[in-house]
Amino acid sequence: MKSPQIKTFIFVLWVSITACKGDGYTAYSILASEGLGTKPIDFILPQDRISESPKNIFIRLQNDNNYPFANIFLVATIQEGEMVVSQDTLEYTMAEPDGKWLGTGFTEVKESKLWWKQGVVLPQNKPIKLSIAQAMRNNGDPEGVNSLKGIISVGISIEEFK
Repeated sequence: MKSPQIKTFIFVLWVSITACKGDGYTAYSILASEGLGTKPIDFILPQDRISESPKNIFIRLQNDNNYPFANIFLVATIQEGEMVVSQDTLEYTMAEPDGKWLGTGFTEVKESKLWWKQGVVLPQNKPIKLSIAQAMRNNGDPEGVNSLKGIISVGISIEEFK
């Protein structure tokens, strides 16, 4: 039961079940075996999910044991049409000091639900695009890492502000 096809099927089934609950919105992009590259992953929000009420926005990452770092740097962007509304460089811890992965999951795949924005009101005039890109570097190396093996999917969640 460790074949990539079974893992992918279980993941897609799980996303299908959890993405439809409540007033929120969740979307994922399943990555190739190379992992998360330097090209941003884009999510276009459905217009019916954008309202004037404040929202919390989360980044969702799934990693497996092939991820070689204890943290991750991401660049997260909100665009209204072609205009950048917000752009943040974010750092998240992915593992405890002893190397144990943070996140949830009962197999070698762990999912992390990471805060990005709290109480944000999304613009409603034009299509909204959320983009997530990685910005990792090895210590002492000014060039960025081209691909993050072990990051198997990237997602976003939008939930009502509470």
